[in-house]
Amino acid sequence: MATRARYVGTLVGVGVVLILLATTAGVLIAAGVLPNPNAVDTWWSGLAASMRSPVTTAIALAFNALGRGLAATLVVPLVLVGVLVVARRPWSAAALVAAAALTWALTRVLKSVVARDRPEDILVVSDFGSFPSGHASNAAALVTVLFLAFRSVALRVLVSIYLVAMMWSRLLLGAHWATDVVGGALVGVGAALIVVAVVRPLLRREPLRRGTRG
Repeated sequence: MATRARYVGTLVGVGVVLILLATTAGVLIAAGVLPNPNAVDTWWSGLAASMRSPVTTAIALAFNALGRGLAATLVVPLVLVGVLVVARRPWSAAALVAAAALTWALTRVLKSVVARDRPEDILVVSDFGSFPSGHASNAAALVTVLFLAFRSVALRVLVSIYLVAMMWSRLLLGAHWATDVVGGALVGVGAALIVVAVVRPLLRREPLRRGTRG
């Protein structure tokens, strides 16, 4: 019992720290304490721009569509919920929905507070507020829940690649600075860890099967 309590406490603690790191970075950017953009942002944006081609841009645009609007808020979550329900992971499905909702709320608040301008060479039309990246935060939240819900190494690698690809696509399209996508990932992972910790007793009721328990 004590071990379980420590595990839950660790998840909450790590989640809170990640969100605080992203929030602190955003506040420092908004206050002008951190350069906007900084040298790392400029370097990564230049590197991403140098990799633009018809193929890479098309792939990035596909990720752009996948991570925005109804696709991000309804289609993708519903598909993943369906997968989790079929895999007999109903509480994991509920955790995924809750994590996505919490991530969305935190992301919107931070976007309003930081009010950072997007890069000038952006290739897509996006809403106001560059920090944090909503695409990255949403993807990170979904990936984190799936990562914890399943033990399958192949699945964990696949969803991790999806998150990295989503983050990279935002840089390639010039939609965000590097600190935006990192900040978004921190928010998404942090929110998901907190939600998973809260519903941990319910998650333990799900069937323990090889390759599906996390």
